[in-house]
Order: sequence, then structure tokens, then C-alpha cells
Amino acid sequence: MKFRTLPHSSVLFFCICMGISCAKDEPSFPIGSDGAVNTWIREQMEWYYYWSSSLPSRQNLDLAPTAYFQSLLVKEDRFSAIMQTRQAETYGNTLLNTFGIDFLQVERPTGSISLLSHIVPGSEGAKLALQRGDTVHSINGTPLLTADLPVLTQQALKNPSLALTLADGSTYTLPASYISQPVVYPYHNFLLDADQKIAYLFLSTFDFSGAYELLKVVGDMRSSGVRDLILDLRYNSGGSVAFAAFTALALADVSPTDIFANYKGNRHLNQLQETFGETLGRQPDGYSFSGSAIRESGLGLSRLVVLGTGHTASAAEMLINNLKPYISVIHIGEGTYGKDMASTTLTSPASVIGSEASWHILPLVYKIYNANNEGEYSKGLLPQRSVVEYATLPLYPFGDKRDALIADALTFLGSKRTLRLQRMSDLPTALPTAATLQFQSAPYEAKPIEIDFKN
Repeated sequence: MKFRTLPHSSVLFFCICMGISCAKDEPSFPIGSDGAVNTWIREQMEWYYYWSSSLPSRQNLDLAPTAYFQSLLVKEDRFSAIMQTRQAETYGNTLLNTFGIDFLQVERPTGSISLLSHIVPGSEGAKLALQRGDTVHSINGTPLLTADLPVLTQQALKNPSLALTLADGSTYTLPASYISQPVVYPYHNFLLDADQKIAYLFLSTFDFSGAYELLKVVGDMRSSGVRDLILDLRYNSGGSVAFAAFTALALADVSPTDIFANYKGNRHLNQLQETFGETLGRQPDGYSFSGSAIRESGLGLSRLVVLGTGHTASAAEMLINNLKPYISVIHIGEGTYGKDMASTTLTSPASVIGSEASWHILPLVYKIYNANNEGEYSKGLLPQRSVVEYATLPLYPFGDKRDALIADALTFLGSKRTLRLQRMSDLPTALPTAATLQFQSAPYEAKPIEIDFKN
């Protein structure tokens, strides 16, 4: 991520002294001091922060910059951030991006059970043939049914490896490393219903590293005459907004000239409007995709079934909401994460910090709306069809017709193959039953939607 200092307007404060108007000088702080950094933070927040009109009038510039920044945030702001160093692609360590697995624990009438919910393709766990739905007994020797799972998870992330024991007694050792998911999950056969031409696609994140693979899959689907698509975003935490526009043009009946997003800011920033093509134009260096070329070779669907959960966030939510003015979007699953705002990265200049390490603030600057000015989903986008993925146990691999979310999507689409299983061995080992989620670690932290202001 490239940091840049953005232009801003200086703010003058005036007071009335004994009936005479006089300017009140702001205190002067040494370069590199907390006071100098905090003064810079205040100026940036007054100009860019979505809630700039609600900044507190009283301020303690002697606070540490992190504490001072937090003191400026309104209570409804869950996402603005500050850091003194920042590495691109660092969004927090999780079991999924450290060991390539994730799990959940649910309580059923017969008792609690812990199941693997995710195995990253190509990871050590996948090579060892671990499967989504495997029952987990213990992690690092600690039984999950008696453990404090949040604490156990955090402790596991500090170790160089993870010892996983399944209920059948088999044990696996997974080394710690940074694990990058494939954007497009590999498939053996994307067609879930060959007769009705219903296809399935799992996107783990929005990143241009998966652009060519997505175009290849879309081309295969187009050649097969796909008429309906189940787009699985259940664990998609967002990423590049330009890739969200890329995905929209590849899948849906939208034009590069159609409005993709309306961004609404404070009185200084006002409103920004972008088409799908303009948003695509913000693709990273090294890519030069044309909106018209993507659309011409895309599926051009007028209906899209999207699987979304509380882990569906940021740019993934934006895709769901901002396609609605143009095509029928059927959201199946649970309410999404609720990140309906864009931020920007502001970096302290040398005139503020001197030789000290730079400070970077990421204030929320815009609310995001679609072409019909529909937005305001800070509590999440609600599904048209409410289904939890652990409604049918065990959990089945992504793309399996027995998966609860996929089965409901096929039912909605009228597939004759929804539950028309060919052999008794295909029958679920457990029929749909009441289950309560007790624990699930976040696969990834929600990735910010960033706006880069031009000088």
C-alpha cells in the first residue's frame, strides 16, 4: 500500500476578547512530539472524517497519538484505525491464514460438536486430506469441548505448529506460515445441475491475483451455457473494490458506464460517483483490463444467487448491494458483517514527525450507496432466505449439493437435483436439526474499502 499525504484546509479558531475579535494562536509543539502528531491528526479528521461535525471540542493534545485518535471517534465508528507502521496485506493472524484451517463448535440436542469449517486448498491440511466437516477432538492436546476456545485459539497462533487431533484419534501437525488463499477455489465440475445449467463459484477474497482464473472459469461456464450461478461469498472479507467491479462485469448484465457506487462524505468531501468502468480503472499496476472486453466475454446474468454470512464483509457486501439496481440478487444465508463505509490512508509528513516513524490514520470518509442510493447496512445486509450453514451436519465441502446453503439455493432455483441423491451412501448422516453456534473464529479480518484522493 502506498502512503501519501493529502491536501487539507487549515482551520482557524477565533474568540472574542473584551469585545474585540482576536485570533487565538494554536500551541506550537516540537517536531516529532505527540503534540505535533496530534495536531496533524486533528486537522486531517476535521477535513476528511465522515463525522467531522461531531468531533469533540475539548482536546488533550498531550495524549499518546493512538489514545488521542481513539478519543475523536464517534461511538458508531467500528473501523477507523491508526498505526505507526503498516505492512500491505496484513489484516491480523487467524487460524485460516496461519495454519490453513478453521473450525466451529455447535450445540445440538445431543450435545456439542466441533467441526472443521474450512481447509485452504493447497495448504498442508489439504495435502493431508483433512476435510471440511471432520470432527475435531483437540488442538495442541486440549479437548475443544472443555476449552476456553478464544483463549485456545490465540495461544495456538503463537506456536510454530498446530497439533490437530480428530475424533477418530488421528493426529495431524500443521506448520505455521502465512497462507494465501486462491481467490477462485478450484473445482472438478462447476455445474451443480447440468440439465438446468446451474453453476457454482467460490470466491475467497477480491484480489486481482485471481483475475485470469476468474475469466477462465467464466469462459468455461459461458461455453457450457450456464443460465444461473450460485456465488459463494460466505467467507469473503472483501479486498479490492476494483476487483468487485471486475467480478460484476464478468458475471452480471451490467455495463461499464452504469453507476456502480455513490460515495457520500462530509461537507468538505460531498459526493463521489463512480461507474463500473471507472472503479475498474483503479486496478493495481500491472493490470490493464478493459470493462467492455470483460463484459463482452462475461456471463451477462440477469439473476445471481449469493451465499453470504456474518463473515461476508466490505467489498463483498458492496457487490451484493450495488448489483441490486441492475439484476435480481438473491441473498441466501445470514446477515452480513455490516461494513458500509470507505476509508482512506493519511500519512504524517516529515514536517510533523521529523526523523520519527510515520503515523498512518485510516478514518472512515464515505458512506457507500448503490445507484438507487440504497445503503445504510451497518448492521449487515439481511438475506431473503435465512439459512445457517450448520443447519445440516456434518458440514460438507464447498460446492457439495448437500451443503445447507447450496441445497437451499438449488431449491430456490427449482433444481430437480437438489435432494435427488443417487445412492443410499449419499444420504446425509444427520438430517437438518436445531443447532446453536457456540464458537467460530473469524477466517479473516474485514478488509478496508479504500479511497485514494488525487492531489
